[in-house]
Amino acid sequence: MIDIFPLLCMNINFLISNAISEWIKDAKSNRDFGLNHDIDEKIVRRILDEKEYRIPVETLKKICDARQIKLSDFFKRVEEKYPDLKP
Repeated sequence: MIDIFPLLCMNINFLISNAISEWIKDAKSNRDFGLNHDIDEKIVRRILDEKEYRIPVETLKKICDARQIKLSDFFKRVEEKYPDLKP
């Protein structure tokens, strides 16, 4: 059986969606997350359902702004979670 996890980890879209999905799961609902992060609930569902959803930078920025973190800090967190990403 082939382990596909390393292949998925190489896809930055998957990693970004996965990181945000963890925050969404902590929310009361998808709608609540969307309202609190200034994004449409449809986008929240896409992040959860489409494993390689290509999140627009503007959407990622809204999420980071609502969480009071810089985009650069978001990507540092992704790198810390997936150290194999570093060159």
